Amino acid sequence: MNRLSFHAFLFSGLCCGATTIAHRPIAPDLTLVANDGLCANEDASPFPLIVGPGDPAHLRIWGGACYARDASRKAVFAQTSTFRAPQFLRIYTQGWGDSPKLFLERVSDGERYLLMPRNPHGQVWSLCNYDLPPDWRGREVRLVEEEPHFKGLWRAFSEPLEGDTTAGLGDAWHLLSLAALHFFVMAGGALAITIWAMVYGLRDKIYAGLLLLAAMALPGYGLFWATLFDAKLGRYLAVAAMIASVAALGVGFRKLDPRGRAILKLLTKPLLLTAIATIMVLASGFLYGGTQDSLGFARSRYLELLPPDNEMPFLFANGARLPHVPTPLFGSWLSSDRPPLQSGMVLAQFPLFRKPRELNYTIVSMLAQSLWILGLWLLLTAFGVDGPAVSLAIAACLFSAFAFTNTFFVWPKLLSAACALGFFAAFVRAPEAPVPRWLKGLLPGALFALALLAHGGSFFALLPGVPAILLWKRSPAALKQIAATVFCAILFYAPWLAYQKFCDPPGNRLLKLHFAGVEAVDTRAFGQTFIDAYRKLPIRELWANKESNFESAFGKGLENLQATLLMTKDLFRYRKDGWAHAASLGYEIRQKHFFYPAATLGFFLFAPFALLFGVFLKRLRNAAWRVSGLLWIFIFAAMTIWCLLMFGPRTTSIHQGSYALTLMMLTAGVLAYWSISKTLAIAVTAAQAMIGFLLNEVLLRVPYPGGVLPEGLIHWDTLALLVSAVAGVAWLLRETASDATPLDLQPTR
Repeated sequence: MNRLSFHAFLFSGLCCGATTIAHRPIAPDLTLVANDGLCANEDASPFPLIVGPGDPAHLRIWGGACYARDASRKAVFAQTSTFRAPQFLRIYTQGWGDSPKLFLERVSDGERYLLMPRNPHGQVWSLCNYDLPPDWRGREVRLVEEEPHFKGLWRAFSEPLEGDTTAGLGDAWHLLSLAALHFFVMAGGALAITIWAMVYGLRDKIYAGLLLLAAMALPGYGLFWATLFDAKLGRYLAVAAMIASVAALGVGFRKLDPRGRAILKLLTKPLLLTAIATIMVLASGFLYGGTQDSLGFARSRYLELLPPDNEMPFLFANGARLPHVPTPLFGSWLSSDRPPLQSGMVLAQFPLFRKPRELNYTIVSMLAQSLWILGLWLLLTAFGVDGPAVSLAIAACLFSAFAFTNTFFVWPKLLSAACALGFFAAFVRAPEAPVPRWLKGLLPGALFALALLAHGGSFFALLPGVPAILLWKRSPAALKQIAATVFCAILFYAPWLAYQKFCDPPGNRLLKLHFAGVEAVDTRAFGQTFIDAYRKLPIRELWANKESNFESAFGKGLENLQATLLMTKDLFRYRKDGWAHAASLGYEIRQKHFFYPAATLGFFLFAPFALLFGVFLKRLRNAAWRVSGLLWIFIFAAMTIWCLLMFGPRTTSIHQGSYALTLMMLTAGVLAYWSISKTLAIAVTAAQAMIGFLLNEVLLRVPYPGGVLPEGLIHWDTLALLVSAVAGVAWLLRETASDATPLDLQPTR
């Protein structure tokens, strides 16, 4: 084989994710020298071990807890015979997050290296690859599994293998190709619909963008009902829609006049930014592997032990393809408890899915979550905000720990936020805009319904949004538009209400949980449950509940900012535990970003006070100042209503509300600083993005004694994809910033 053919063979192997390296056991004679109840081989775990390429077909495994029913047991302990530590350790692990923990222990001094499974929920085996520290290599080590307070759970592990640096090579190409395919299908049909609308007279940039946003989701909603009626019909319609969109896209583009092509070019930038941002988060999420168990891995990538909510739309999509949707769908949850929009968007591309289907589902869902970029761009452009400020606001949201976690963990909350932002953009645009009359009610009505059909949390932004629009747009045209919007929203939402009532009743569990504090399923109507809950609650306790809701929604901001400053300080300490302490603080900060709205603001926490400069200095009352002020007024009003409506106590965590409000908070923060100084806004956003980088990529695990972060091998090709995607995002943000807001997009009252 000559050199050229060898390089071609090597490249094809990397692209396909294959490896010819055989991983051999480190210690073929490895045994358990101490065992307090672990099983062996087929009895070790109820879930079979399927090894990867290059691994021995039959690995010895130990684990489980054969005496788990014995309540007198207080500890679990297992210890293997010793072996020489390699440079790269490869091992399969399985278990629950609070199960006995598995360590690699150095015999000479007892120092331990935690072997953390990829999926701490224990339902699948996790392949872990570790690049051991230099002072561990070649030393006598052993595997130790123990937990001082046994809780009746279990963990299993395989015999260790000698790994190599090729772990996961090929993942990047696979992820990139799948993301490109699914984006083309999702965006192609939407672009075709938008282009033909422009061919037949649509010339308003904002409404063309709103149509593009709605067309990303509406076909999936229709295919959900078609699949529910007949699975084969849904599949045939999905394939037919893909073929028709390609033909319509090509023919329609040739019919566009220069004005239409200019609009299309303007919309293409935020649309491409949505795609590249998805690839960025995708590469970040799978930087250490996990593609074989994408849903389980997402539950522990940025935070540990998240609930399986990211899997629910996938289960609903699979259930819709069956003769009868399973009830309950998962645990005690009914299918009627989870709106169907993301499930429908998945079904629209289901014919393209290949095993493991969960990976395709994850990528399609991440593209759907990233549509908030298009929604936010439309809102700010409709407000007439300068292009650089728009790009900076998108960057502040995009590089936050909030966006990374909730994009990779694909529950449909950001998809709901995207539709809600689009709804608001429709009313920021002047009611007198030159748009076909039927579109002025249809598009915002569809987006209103789609926001609720993705996730009900957007109710807390949409409910105060309607009166806010009527107060701001005091004109007969706005009133007519609101009436048409409400009518269209009811038409779109009515089929789902019928499904909840007649197909899988009662469908009001979440309403009772949030507004009446009743978690158990019962037959009472929501109104009766609501009245009973408040009637039984003493006034003092009711006030305490609402007070705790306000504390949860508006508190923790200063505390989280202080922790961020301490974390940054720890990174520059030269003591041994400085980095470990920073990682521990980083985990706490990510948790607060997940639970507390004010904590996500970071350095933008003081932005509302920055608006006071514009009150006293007239020269600072620019467009950014006015838009920021409007957003902050709306945010405070909406969050106040949210705190009062939630039954409590402490039920106003960020994931129980509207993510549209969180995106608005970050955006309003950027615009407040921008109104004072562009340099200040850029500096604060850059600092915030750097903190996000530390939280998302560097400080990922809570360190255990010894200061070692239990993380596996970086997949270098995925890292290259991540760097390329970041560069692509930066370039597209710059290109978007170069687009000056046209005069005909300035909002009017």
